[in-house]
Amino acid sequence: MGRIRRLDDDLIALISAGEVIEGPFSVVKELVENSLDAGATSIDIEITGGGIDRIVVSDNGSGILREDCTVCLERYATSKIATRDDIEGIKTYGFRGEALASIASIADVRIVTRAAEETTGTELIARAGERPAIREASRPAGTTVEVTDLFARVPARRKHLAGPKTEAQRVMDVVMRHAAVRNDIGFRLTRDGETVIDCPAEQSRRDRLTYLWGTQIAGMIIDVDYTLDDTRVEGIIIRPPMSRGSRNREYFSILRRPIEDNRLSRAVESAYSTLLMRGRYPACVLDITVDVNSVDANVHPTKREVRITDMDHVVQAVQLAVANALRQDTPPETTASLEDFIPERTTETLGLTRGETGSHGGTAEDSHRVGEPVAPSDEVRPSVESRILEEEASAPADRESVHIDPLGGTFKIVGQVKNVFILLEFEDALVVIDQHAAHERVMYERFRRQVNDGTVTVQELLEPIVLEMSPDDAERIVAMKDSLERVGFSVEAFGPREVIVHAVPDILGHQISERELIGLMDEILEVGQDQPVEHFMDELVKLTACHNAIRAGQALNREEIRRLLDEMAETPNRYNCPHGRPTMIRITYDELDRRFKRIV
Repeated sequence: MGRIRRLDDDLIALISAGEVIEGPFSVVKELVENSLDAGATSIDIEITGGGIDRIVVSDNGSGILREDCTVCLERYATSKIATRDDIEGIKTYGFRGEALASIASIADVRIVTRAAEETTGTELIARAGERPAIREASRPAGTTVEVTDLFARVPARRKHLAGPKTEAQRVMDVVMRHAAVRNDIGFRLTRDGETVIDCPAEQSRRDRLTYLWGTQIAGMIIDVDYTLDDTRVEGIIIRPPMSRGSRNREYFSILRRPIEDNRLSRAVESAYSTLLMRGRYPACVLDITVDVNSVDANVHPTKREVRITDMDHVVQAVQLAVANALRQDTPPETTASLEDFIPERTTETLGLTRGETGSHGGTAEDSHRVGEPVAPSDEVRPSVESRILEEEASAPADRESVHIDPLGGTFKIVGQVKNVFILLEFEDALVVIDQHAAHERVMYERFRRQVNDGTVTVQELLEPIVLEMSPDDAERIVAMKDSLERVGFSVEAFGPREVIVHAVPDILGHQISERELIGLMDEILEVGQDQPVEHFMDELVKLTACHNAIRAGQALNREEIRRLLDEMAETPNRYNCPHGRPTMIRITYDELDRRFKRIV
């Protein structure tokens, strides 16, 4: 007997379901897209237990005819294509005829629907492995699909799902992406009985994004509308220096179909160029319109990727669209300083004239481009601005030799360069210290000892600060409450979109502003808690130390420089900041002689 056998239909269905349904978020995506194809203007999504236990998607679309209910759960049964030619010009979200069949093969499904032209609705109940039951039902025009016990028939896949909170966040991301692109449609997401997203239909794009991403972006939105030949790019981008630590707010769609494509992300990021620090990513919602016949949406079972005939042209259009919008953007008129435009929830929320390089890998030069206005072309300034500390009348005392252990010798303090670097003169070399990186190491080691010893002192805020966030960000911060308390933060929920902060670590050293606090919380969110507890705690210590360290761009007097050098002498691992960047570099006079051709 041969070894190759034909699989039965039931097993084939289970295998195919795994290609389409990865988790609750996949179910929600497929059902939402079916609702959109049905012409719905309002879509309600309910999930219980992260969607693992129950998902309900209801709409006011065209509904399903009763005679179609008998076949709608069969594989490759669809109303959206009929011939080979239809595949060449797909205009609908769903068309493969796999979604409902795949869902029904790995979960229990109940559908209540009524087509607009029918007077009586239909209820269809399909339990995995059983023949569907159909009967009359009462319902307004539209469809409700209820999915329960996801992957109950496939325990191996069910056990590999994440926890309810993580799965719920994935569902929320799917809903947010569709809601961001389709601001003409009303979306409501209810999680375990609590409404977390509620967007009315026909919202303006700005209002929709402000609701989804928070009011801090209200004054930072730049409209994009650009056409290159037959390719149109429209949507919004967020004015720099507001940014993210990942690409999770880069939303793209082709003909209003949400997709993922790293080439489009890189096109947007190249348009921002030096406007953002290295390691920071822009936020955007961009819809691309091309000839429908040039799009092949059939290259991925979940349809999150598409193939375009001339993708290079589309990438170029996106890059030019964003670059053009940034070039033509006129920031709001104000008499406020540049620091007031540094937005919440970014690593640049430090109130600096020059952006600090800190933990995110940007060079000092990169950060200055972010934080310092460019001089008009007719007022050329030197590319390097140096400030040597003025000598007082008691020059010998100011220029006294100082001995410090970490630098291994006797030196003189020369001063600061660009209020970023400290310059020291040794007998055989110059030593340049990055003041932020050095102080960050000092504060990190001090704070880490306090956390390990349980001796963290807390600063109670005279007035608690309420932070407005997206619902998933607020939930994640509250979920970190215990870990945050270990490092001195006292937080609690203050509604579905707000978190109230009562106390902060005393090491922060001042009355922290709302802007700084949002920036810090955003960085904490980007670290995430999906890692070993001790590693997460160490990241919290690093972030807190970074926010308390001397800033790049901060002028220091001679006494402050000496104090920093003394603190470095007492600090372990002083030659690198907590993120691995060097705190100092040494340039010998021999090297300088060679560079200036004084010696061969």
